Parts: sequence; structure tokens; C-alpha cells
Amino acid sequence: MFRHIPCIVSDLPKPDLLHTMQIGMYDHLQKWIFHFMKMHERLDKYNAIWLSVPAYHNLTPKTKSYEDVSQWNGKEMKDMSRYLLGVVTQSLRGGSPAQHPIFNCAIECTRALLEFYMYARYKSHDDATLTYMEDALCRFHTYKDVFLLGRAGKKAKAKANALRTEIVKKQKVDEETNAETWTLFMQQREMTTWRDYISHEIDVSKELDANFNFPNIHLMSHWVEQIRRYGALQQYSAERHEQAHQTNLKDCWNASNHNLNYLPQVITFQRRILCFEIRELNVQALAQHRENSTAICKVLPSSADLAAPLCSQSYAKPEFMGPQNRSDGKHPDPMIRHFRALLDNTQDAMHCVTIYNRTREFLKHKSCNKTYISDDQLHAMELCIYHGIKVQVEGLEGERISHICRCTGSQSWRGGDRRNDWVWVKQRPGRCYGALNGRLPWQLQRLFQIKLLNKDGAFVEYWFALALTTIPQNSGNLDPIWKFVQVRKAPAAVALQVFSMGNIVSCAHVIPEIATSSKTGDEWNERWIVNSHIDMATWNDVYNY
Repeated sequence: MFRHIPCIVSDLPKPDLLHTMQIGMYDHLQKWIFHFMKMHERLDKYNAIWLSVPAYHNLTPKTKSYEDVSQWNGKEMKDMSRYLLGVVTQSLRGGSPAQHPIFNCAIECTRALLEFYMYARYKSHDDATLTYMEDALCRFHTYKDVFLLGRAGKKAKAKANALRTEIVKKQKVDEETNAETWTLFMQQREMTTWRDYISHEIDVSKELDANFNFPNIHLMSHWVEQIRRYGALQQYSAERHEQAHQTNLKDCWNASNHNLNYLPQVITFQRRILCFEIRELNVQALAQHRENSTAICKVLPSSADLAAPLCSQSYAKPEFMGPQNRSDGKHPDPMIRHFRALLDNTQDAMHCVTIYNRTREFLKHKSCNKTYISDDQLHAMELCIYHGIKVQVEGLEGERISHICRCTGSQSWRGGDRRNDWVWVKQRPGRCYGALNGRLPWQLQRLFQIKLLNKDGAFVEYWFALALTTIPQNSGNLDPIWKFVQVRKAPAAVALQVFSMGNIVSCAHVIPEIATSSKTGDEWNERWIVNSHIDMATWNDVYNY
């Protein structure tokens, strides 16, 4: 058609990330994966791990599997891309030797498409990133045939069903002809032979009629050319306009009195909101300028450090979320006054000993071995349990965001299961643990504060975290097949550690090997994979190691 029209393909309307990828290719990919898991009897495991994905910034745990939801919107599909590869990888772990090549092809195809989308979301490009995009798209087309059976349309399925009916009729005729001569063993053997034959013929029929000929998969081949000519693709995405429907129209309409004169109210409300947002940005910029000019050391990364890798981030700002003093002077219920109460809340007696010993060793180390804390002194210390710590994370757009890592311990979170998030904990300076860069993902169990009376008679506050610890496999290097960093549970002697909250770098995200709910806890799991696709910082720092 384009041979008879005087135009250039790249001059046509620019590609749309929302409709082409998020609610286009991702929807197709999910259907392919669903069919693939069902065909290889991995669907139950896939759904279980899907529902066990931990929370993260703007990412809430799912309560329904993918097929149980009638329609997913663009934002949900974009969030899904942050953990889909990890879920697929964990679901296809193991299997027979004959299944390994097929499973690896499915993982590589999923990885290639998600990587192509990650590169396409970059705000700036060079020759290297465009080469990476072309390589990812080439790998996707190389491995996509593993999902070919999932592309069978209505005509292909109708033709395969007609073929199945014809073969079943031949099977019945064969059984009636040899019913008197076959023994019971021969009948079972022939039934198995016919079943395998029918399955094979149906698959061959669907493969012959299935194809990947649809517009969205072809549009991706023009994206690199579009970027070279017109710049990053995000500026043409309809996602921003779709999101503006909520903030610019729906919220303003809900704030009006819904009368005939709603239009001036909508405009006034929107103008007022924009004025407050501008004023807030000005105040934040002024406060940041004062901090940078007066602070001795930088606590939080500034906007100039957005391109810095995660390993160079400074420690988390000590802002803690938890119970505060009540106006009536009474002690809040979630707070614990004595250290012994924290030990009593732990289920395992060995964990109680670990908490006690680690806390005492840390306090002794902080005082340069000059302070000895007896059992009675430690038990009588005033202690307060906190439910969260505010750290800096990076969103999918590369923006720096303050996120609260929750830690409810054994208590429920918003009427549901308990929630104990994963965090990056700084271990050693320098580049160690391979791609983890001297950090390890640990799961918070408790956040608490202790007041210690020093020699001068003044109280000194110490902020502690109790975490479920992990150690890296393969020295923290990427797995040669799955391209993920794997960690496993630390030995029982060091499974729980007490450390200073200042060692928390940022929020981490892992995908469990065994699906568990927060009621049973991740202590039942032995291995996890570090989700390197959760945000741009982890993507650039861990995956590109």
C-alpha cells in the first residue's frame, strides 16, 4: 500500500507506548504465558507466585490472578511489567531435562519484550541504547515461536476441533474392530497411543494456522527509527492524557456541586490545585537549597544525583513512621515500654536469644567496648516499636520518590495480612557481592528505638532494625541462564540480625521461589531472586552489572 502513497513510514503518527505496549503487546504476552503455563501444567504455581509478589512503591500485592480480572487498565499493565519476568522465571524453575530448552526460550522471549519496553521508556537515547533496543527486539522475534500455540485464533481452533472429531471417530472404529482380540493391557496401551497421537495432530494443526501477523508486533520494528528522527517516545504517549482525565476532570467534577454551573467550579478548583502544587515545589526547592548549603554531609540524594547508581546513594533519612504520644498522656497500645516485651513477642526462643545478644553487642560496639549492658538493664530499657521507615526510591520515570517501607511485625496491615517489606542493607564498602554492590536484600521484622543512659546522665537514642537475613548465591553474580541474582536464607545462627537503621539504603524487591502468604511468612522460603526490573535504578545498577 505504501508503494502507491507518497509518504515515508517514519512520518506517520508516532508510536504510542500506552496502546501499543501496555494494553497491546503486554495483553498478548499475558495470554501467551497463560496458555503456555496451562499446557505445561504450571498454571497453579504461576498463579500462586503471582499472588505472593511483595509490595513496593505504587505496587500493591495482588488479590486475584490475571485471568480472574476481566480487564486491566494501562497503569496496572505497566506495573505488571515490573515483576512479570521474575514470576515467569520462578514458575518455570525445575522440570524435566526435555522441558529445560522450552522453558528457557519462554523466559528469554519474555525478557526480550520487557527489556525492549524498558529501553523505549528512556527519556534520552544514544547509539548504545538504540542498539540495545534492536538487540532486544531481535531476540524477541527469535524466541517468540515458543508461544505460537497461544496465537491460534477462532478459525484455527475450529479447524483443530473438527480434526479432533474425525480422529476420535477413527479411534472408535479401531476399538470396535479389535475389541475381541485385545487384552486389557493392549487396550490401555492403544488408548495412550491414540491420546498422544490426537494431541500431536491438534498441535500441528494449530501451529500451521497460527501466526504473529497483527499490527502491534509490526509497529515495534519502527520505534528505533522514530527515536532517531523525533526523540524519546514518552513525549508522544497517550498515557499522560489518559491520566489527566482523573486529575483535571473527574476530581474537579466530584468537588463541584454538580449543578448547571459546574464548569466555572471545575476551572476554579483546578487552578487552585495547580497553585498549591507550584507553591509546594517552590518550598521544597528552597528547603533543598538551604540543606545543601548548611549540611555537613548529604543525607538524601538531590535531583542532580538521579543518574548516580544505587551503590553511590547515601544512607536513608532517619524518618520513621509509627505510634506517637497520645494527647491524653496515655501510652499508645502499639508501643512496648520494655525490651522484654519485644522478646516475648517473638515465636522462637532461639530468636529471642539472638535479638538480645545482637542488641547488646551493637551497644557495646557503639560505646567502644566501654559500656557493659547487663540483662536487667537491657530488659528494663524503654523501647518503642515503629511501623515504617522513609527511604528514597526511583520510579519507572527515573524520578526520586520518598517511599515508606512498612514493617508491622506480627500485626495485620489495614485489616489484612501482616506486611514486612524488603530493604537494601549496606554490608561492606566497595564493590563486593558481585552485582549487589556490597548490599543485601533483607526483610524487615521489627523497627524499634532504645533509650540508653550514658555516663553523663543523658539519654541516648538508638534506632534498630530486626531483619530476616539472606546471603547471595554464586557470589552475587547473575545467573547465566535466568540473568537474575539469587539469594538464599542465611544459616539459622545468623538468620535474624539486629543492626542500625542507618545501614538501610533503599527499598528492595524479591520474587519468592515458593508461594507463601504473609500469614505464614517468608521464613518458609529458602530462596528468592532479586527483581532487577522493579525500577530504573535497580535495572541500571544490578542487571547491567
